[in-house]
Amino acid sequence: MDLNRPPPGFPASKPSVYYSNLVPNTFDEKVLSLSLSDLKLKPNSISQASSTRFDSEASPSSSNEVEPVSLDTKGILDKLATLSRTKNGSKRTQQLIAKSRPEEIQKVIDCLKPHIGDLMCDTYGNYMCQTLFQSCSSQQRLSLLEAMKEQLISIATDPKGTHSLQNLVSLTSLPEEESIYHRSFSGNIMYLSTHQHASHVVQKMLVTLQKKHFAIREIVRHAKQLAQDKLGLCVIKKCVQDPQVFAELQSDPLILMQDPYGNYAMQLMIETWMEECSLSLMGVLKGRCAQLCIQKYASNVMEKCMIEEKLRRFIIEELISDDKLPLLLSCPYGCYVLRTAALHAETDLKKKLKNVIGSVLPKLQQKKLKTRWDEILKYLN
Repeated sequence: MDLNRPPPGFPASKPSVYYSNLVPNTFDEKVLSLSLSDLKLKPNSISQASSTRFDSEASPSSSNEVEPVSLDTKGILDKLATLSRTKNGSKRTQQLIAKSRPEEIQKVIDCLKPHIGDLMCDTYGNYMCQTLFQSCSSQQRLSLLEAMKEQLISIATDPKGTHSLQNLVSLTSLPEEESIYHRSFSGNIMYLSTHQHASHVVQKMLVTLQKKHFAIREIVRHAKQLAQDKLGLCVIKKCVQDPQVFAELQSDPLILMQDPYGNYAMQLMIETWMEECSLSLMGVLKGRCAQLCIQKYASNVMEKCMIEEKLRRFIIEELISDDKLPLLLSCPYGCYVLRTAALHAETDLKKKLKNVIGSVLPKLQQKKLKTRWDEILKYLN
């Protein structure tokens, strides 16, 4: 068989096929045959159009960019309040404010002052208001606050207005501003503290205002109730350093220790006032240590107590003397408390715990807790 000869039905030689025969090399004729008049472009605009095309492809949102406006634009001041309620209008107004001089900011304030309370609660207007507050002088900010003082509670409870008001409160620097907050919010702190939106405004006031006694007084009257509320707890955390709040929390600690939210208030109180509260807690815990160590929420507080030397020694000695360690070792929460105790205990207490736990463990049936027992013994060694 002749390998050089093609099979029957095939040509004797390979046809010559070249890329140039398939694709014409007359690029100029195919592409440049379009005249500038057909493209409706001027000669010097070809590069500009090309760059615009590629820019738009690279940034799809560039076609939605907001054109800046100027206060010199005819009638713009009269339309600012309406303009700020739209998405693009709010962006334009923010750009205008950010680039304006102080005298121009005053013009914007004079225009928006009658509408400032409503704009703070608007979906888009609230962003403009936050930008405006940050660009104001203290006196300009005070004038805006005066204009909205009758609406402060409704603004604080609004899902959009709360963000604007928090921004405004964080900028407070004048006694006159604090006086307005005092007059507007007095008598409503309890209600605002447990409101899903207004609670954040109260927290901001507690960390910003110099004269916050009006808020503290109301919080003290309802401290235990607030500590057991999901949002009220956040308010308590901001003012637990206050002696009056501390005194109110430790007046009835057993209820708070066993509450899903109140236990966090007690933990923070112990961390903040560790030495001051140790003696009073000893009186409350006496005879109840074991029960509190195996309660889901109170066990968290008992772990905090194990960090303070006097409380730790008091609790451990009561557990050993009352033969309550088997009860704790049989409960997951009790094991967490003993682990913390073993981690922080002094040498003599570690020896006592190790001897008692070593004699008790063989008698316990809860083998699923063995890993926790091993962890306790590791810290005792």
